[in-house]
Amino acid sequence: MAGQLKFAVLGSGNGGRAFCGQIAEKGYPVVMYEPLEETEDYLKIKAEKEMFLKGDIIAGGKLRGATMDIKEAIQDADVILIVVPSFAHKPIFEKLIPELKDGRHVIIVPGNYGGLLLKKMMFDNGVKRKVTISETASLPYACRISSYNTVMIYKKKFQMKIATSPKQNNREIVNIMNDIFEDYISFISGENLLEMDLDNVNQTLHPLPVLLNYGGIEKNPKTFRHYMDGVTPLISVKMKQIDEERMAIGKGFSLNLMSTLDQLKMYYGNNDTKTYYEYVNSPESPYKDIVGHSVKSRYITEDVPCLYAPAIQLAKRVSVEAPVTELCIKLASELHGVDYISKGYTLEKLGIADKTPEEIVALTS
Repeated sequence: MAGQLKFAVLGSGNGGRAFCGQIAEKGYPVVMYEPLEETEDYLKIKAEKEMFLKGDIIAGGKLRGATMDIKEAIQDADVILIVVPSFAHKPIFEKLIPELKDGRHVIIVPGNYGGLLLKKMMFDNGVKRKVTISETASLPYACRISSYNTVMIYKKKFQMKIATSPKQNNREIVNIMNDIFEDYISFISGENLLEMDLDNVNQTLHPLPVLLNYGGIEKNPKTFRHYMDGVTPLISVKMKQIDEERMAIGKGFSLNLMSTLDQLKMYYGNNDTKTYYEYVNSPESPYKDIVGHSVKSRYITEDVPCLYAPAIQLAKRVSVEAPVTELCIKLASELHGVDYISKGYTLEKLGIADKTPEEIVALTS
């Protein structure tokens, strides 16, 4: 079956282009969907139909095409990879749902509660297609576009989890991902989509260092290094507390989440570091070259409404206290003048407001 697979990548950012180059390397037909605007980059990619990776992965090849028409992108795709920030999920799902056909595999990278949102939107639209919905907890690499047809891979992950609903289809999805990433990244089975949502390391790594370095970032946006400058020994202690809150929420749903430190070691290389501060300064860290930041970056504007907001509501559902996470939401909301709880993913928006913890787990399995 794998030899016949056709792919569509919905998204043209760092991760989307990297996936296109990765799939093209294997020789599979892949179409890149540009969801936003007809940029100069997009027009060159559409004309030349090539994408490359450099750095920690050297790969690339010919694309089947690039399009701004989602129907054209996915018309005969077996596997539809959605590689965009969380705030782009809803507009993409609105266009995707009418075009979905039975038997398609939809993979959201990273998940960020996208699986629940897609299920809710399909239900609301009366769409009962038999599709699989899979999620990862993270992108397969730390990467950035270096030119229109090339993505710099700062560091690839060694191993990643992926989960699927319905759960019995996960082995098939694991095999597809291991085929695409053969010799580069190993994919293993996760428990369910909720595990992927709660196991996103960005919850621990992103908002708190921004909020506690707000002045430094505002003064030096071009030179501030989120990990090297922003993660200090004391901030690292509070990051560990947020991580413990995250794992306690998972335990409330009978999930055995991995600590973020253990995930970093699985992703980028094991060592004997004991704190986030030690890890980001270790030889295994992928973060040393990441420079330039903003107090209104996606580390707040995406991760607070799309990761913290649902997590804190799930915490209340299982009577788990998460004071540091809650403090971050309040502080980010005050600093940005935005109610990140109501703006973000509420349990109503995800279709689980009236569901018990057991029903939520079942819906994501």
